[in-house]
Amino acid sequence: MLNLRLAQRWERLGDVGADIGGMLLFGLMAGLLVWGAYAMAYPEYGCVRMGKGNSGPLECNPRTLRNNAVGLLLLAGVCVWPIAYILWGWIKNMARPLTLDEE
Repeated sequence: MLNLRLAQRWERLGDVGADIGGMLLFGLMAGLLVWGAYAMAYPEYGCVRMGKGNSGPLECNPRTLRNNAVGLLLLAGVCVWPIAYILWGWIKNMARPLTLDEE
């Protein structure tokens, strides 16, 4: 069996509370943007109000709706980037070999 000593490696990461909080916030934001893109790409009645509340003009052109949905998906990708960056840092730190004094 492999002796990976995951407890020591996790301990070496230190306090990760802020990282987890940031990942949750960025994940929530990305999820809301993906949901908005889906709602815009597949409108329930064929048209979407493109304004604040019920006062905006109706947009029924599928190409415009698709382009706006793609914009929201790009913003969701920007929100996912910090999550991937934090996870990559964790993976790099967990893959580093333990020194003798950490045993």
